[in-house]
Amino acid sequence: MNCKEYRTRHPEFSVPPLPRSVVDTPEWMDWMDHSHHCQTCADWSLYQEVKARGRNPDNYPCVHIANQQTWSCDQHPDPADCADVIIVYDKRFDEYAIPTRTGDASRYLIRFCPWCGVRLPESKRDRWFDELAGLGFDNPAEQDVPEKYKTDAWYRTAA
Repeated sequence: MNCKEYRTRHPEFSVPPLPRSVVDTPEWMDWMDHSHHCQTCADWSLYQEVKARGRNPDNYPCVHIANQQTWSCDQHPDPADCADVIIVYDKRFDEYAIPTRTGDASRYLIRFCPWCGVRLPESKRDRWFDELAGLGFDNPAEQDVPEKYKTDAWYRTAA
């Protein structure tokens, strides 16, 4: 199967649940084989999935991070509760991380996408603490910080 045929068959073969009458065909097996061996088409498929969720994949560092950040679990409304969530994003610090699943909020900060290696944004954590210290907050975790510092508003609206 070539890339053009793969993309043409995408609507037919990519929307679960697929009936056995589709899954048991040589065409579907060829399509799956192509998706496992052609990184370009695999990434293209992820791009289509993110778009189908109503999000623009171009607003993320890469299609893999876009896929992780736009996927949601039917059983766990809070991503922190779902073991299938691999990458978490903290808007406040502009950080991507892998949760440790130890029962607390600890996580491993990542600087590159685990799938494609694209560089992720530099953490703004130190800047966040520095700005709040400049405003007189010596313990922001225990203090009532201004509302904009609870989201990404503090660095998105900065001059």
